[in-house]
Amino acid sequence: MKKKTVNRPQIEEQAHAKKLGRLSQATAKAIRRESADIYITENYVKHIFNKHVEQLKAVGYTPFDFVKEVVKGFNRIYQGSGNSILLVKWNGAAKVAAIELNFAFQKEFYEVKTAQIRAKGNFKDEKLLWKKSERDLFQSKRPTLTF
Repeated sequence: MKKKTVNRPQIEEQAHAKKLGRLSQATAKAIRRESADIYITENYVKHIFNKHVEQLKAVGYTPFDFVKEVVKGFNRIYQGSGNSILLVKWNGAAKVAAIELNFAFQKEFYEVKTAQIRAKGNFKDEKLLWKKSERDLFQSKRPTLTF
């Protein structure tokens, strides 16, 4: 797959967006999607703040920091509604961190639509697209979110 490149300053200026990370080539290929950068716009930070701020404050995160933590440390991807995908940071506890992404800006990058803490049971009917291997999980030195 050809790596998509976008004019980052243009996206950040026009959409009032901030780059958080990238869906890697290997992971994108595994879920049959495009590898692309992941951005969050000012409007969606406000949305997450308005809908989930108390939930996130209870675990010590601002909306932006929570989303950034999930983008940097997700270990599962589920099919979301429509064409969206859910990046999930599964930590073995009763609740998990999840963010929803859609392709945006002429399909040149992923845009965070929402972020929240969800019960693990909420995923029993969701289609699992990708799961980080146990070996990769063991080797990862990133701390896990706890709820």
